[in-house]
Amino acid sequence: MGAREEDAFSRGKVRCAQGLKGALVKSALAALLAASLFLGAAAGAFMAVRAVRPQPAQAYGLNNQGAKSWTFAEGYTGPGFEEWILVFNPPGAFGSGKDILVKVSLFGNDGFIGTYELPVLMPGQRYSLNINQVAESFGYSGDVSVVAFSALGPDFAPFICERALYFDYKGRVSGGSHLMGYQEAESGQ
Repeated sequence: MGAREEDAFSRGKVRCAQGLKGALVKSALAALLAASLFLGAAAGAFMAVRAVRPQPAQAYGLNNQGAKSWTFAEGYTGPGFEEWILVFNPPGAFGSGKDILVKVSLFGNDGFIGTYELPVLMPGQRYSLNINQVAESFGYSGDVSVVAFSALGPDFAPFICERALYFDYKGRVSGGSHLMGYQEAESGQ
């Protein structure tokens, strides 16, 4: 190899090494930026959650075991919507340890629609009730409010109750919502 060729070869190595060094620096900076963005997003999400819920979450009902009645003011059973009431009888260590009978009353824009009785639930059992089917059995479809209540006396054991609502509005918007209902405080609370 002549002096010129060696010099060009050496310059190529230097350029290559400088290019590699530059690429490594750029990669390291990109990784640092990505890590900063991730940590910033995580910190921001944490801050947002703390801003929305400044107190720690608390269980519902007397002694963390539920309530004897639950009210859901908003729901819909028309086309494209599917509403469910989810009932759980907590097991002995977390609930009353008793069998429960839950009845569900539906109310529409013109008032009372009807009442549906769930099967008796032993401690630890759950039940999902399709409100669309219940409303349809009463000849109703549309806006609906629901009251779920313990109906097995004499002491009417508490239970946990939630509402899930799924929708596909005219094929354009789909999604769902999930919530705990309103419960009246037990006396003494």
